[in-house]
Amino acid sequence: MNKNYYIDAPAKLNLNLTIKNRSNNDLHYLESDICFLELTDTLFFRFSHKDIFSQDSTNKNLIIDPNDNLILRALEEFRNLTNWKKYFSIYLQKKIPIGAGLGGGSADAAATLILLRKLFNSKTKTNKVSKNTLFKVGKTLGSDVPACIESKDLKLKGYGDKIFRNKIHDGFYFLIVNPNIKLSTGDVFNYFDKNPPKKIQESNVFWDNININNSLLEPALNLAPQISDILIKLENSKNIIAYGMSGSGSSCFGIFKNLNDIKASVKNFNTKYFIWFGKKKNYSLNRISYSKVLENKF
Repeated sequence: MNKNYYIDAPAKLNLNLTIKNRSNNDLHYLESDICFLELTDTLFFRFSHKDIFSQDSTNKNLIIDPNDNLILRALEEFRNLTNWKKYFSIYLQKKIPIGAGLGGGSADAAATLILLRKLFNSKTKTNKVSKNTLFKVGKTLGSDVPACIESKDLKLKGYGDKIFRNKIHDGFYFLIVNPNIKLSTGDVFNYFDKNPPKKIQESNVFWDNININNSLLEPALNLAPQISDILIKLENSKNIIAYGMSGSGSSCFGIFKNLNDIKASVKNFNTKYFIWFGKKKNYSLNRISYSKVLENKF
C-alpha cells in the first residue's frame, strides 16, 4: 500500500527587522532575529502516476493562489536539480495566514524541499542532495526559504541569506493577531523605498540583547491602518513583555510569560481576527513522518 508522508511547515516570526539599505539589484540589506512557532501548515505527499495538488478548503481565506504555488515550484526546482522522474499527490492543510508576515509560503516550499530530499536520498546511493545544496535551491524560490529550511532560532543578515544560529529562551508564550488583511511584501517595500520612515520605531526589549522593532512598520501602517489598533491593545495588555509586527505585516505579536495573561489579552480583539497563541520551537530536518493511507483525502 502506498505510504502517506507528511511534514510540518512552521510559521516564521520576525522579532525585529532592520532595513539597512538597498543594493544595486534592488534587494534590501537587512538584519533580523527570528524564531519559529508551533503554528504550522502540514503537507502530505504520496507517490502518484502524475502530479496532483489539493488543499483543505474549509477556510476560504487560506486558499493559496494557484498562480503562486511555491509547493509546486519547489517540486519543479528539485526535479531540475536531480532529474528525478517521480510524481506526487500533494495535500495541504493550511493554518498559517497568507500575506501575513509569517512566511507561510516560504515554509511550505522549504518543507517540500526537505521531504523530497529525504525521499530522494533514500532511493539513491550516489548524487545525494546535501543540506547546502538544498539552501541554494531554496534561495531561488525566495529569500526566506533557506531560513525556513533551518527552522530554528536564527539571526539573519545580508538579503536574509546569511543565516546564523541564535539562542532565544524557551520560557515564553507568543500571541499572534492578524486582522485578516493580506499585505504584499513587494507593496510594503515599495512604499518603504518611496516614503522613507520619518522616525525609527522605538524598541522594546524582549530578552537578553534582542530588541523588538521593525523598519517596515510605518509603511505597513499606511497600507493597513488596522495594525495600529492591534498594537495599541497589545501594548495595554496586562504583564506583556514585548510586542511588535512580524516581517512586512500584517500579523502582530505579543510575548508573555504566563498563558493566563494571553487568554485575558485575547478578549480585547475582534473575534473575526485570526488569533493564535503558543510557544516557539526548534525543528529538525528529520521531522518527516509516514503512515499507511487509511483515508483518501487527496
